[in-house]
Amino acid sequence: MFIDYYSILNVEKHSSKTEIRAAYRREAFKWHPDKNVDRDTTAKMQGINEAYLILSDEEARERYDRE
Repeated sequence: MFIDYYSILNVEKHSSKTEIRAAYRREAFKWHPDKNVDRDTTAKMQGINEAYLILSDEEARERYDRE
């Protein structure tokens, strides 16, 4: 199954590293378990972290975009 990392972070495909970092911080702050005590946000945070790891690394992002 294909995971759309761009939609997880709510950014466009042509976004810069700065925009991706800002989107990561915004989503991580919004979905952090300390901010959402009564909701299970573990899976959501894992997706956000994975998306940031792929999209922030230029080589990994190129491979991801090709697939």
